[in-house]
Amino acid sequence: MNVLPGDMQRAAQLLDCCDYCLARARVDQFSRNLDGAERWVKEFLRCKRDLDELVRRKEEHDKLLQIVELMKERGIDIAIVMGKGNEG
Repeated sequence: MNVLPGDMQRAAQLLDCCDYCLARARVDQFSRNLDGAERWVKEFLRCKRDLDELVRRKEEHDKLLQIVELMKERGIDIAIVMGKGNEG
């Protein structure tokens, strides 16, 4: 899964939640309990949205690393750039 190492455990929990919600929605659908199925689908979407957020954070992190590497390749000292941003 493409998430930050620190987010791996949370991502696995969210993936399990997605699986469980879909299974429960299916059970409710077969039982003709469409309101129950809808509740489980909404819960699935909540878990999926949270999982998507973790993936988005990793993508953003990777983009920042690419920018830092590009700056290093061009001889720009990132520490100096960061220090300039903290000045007044």
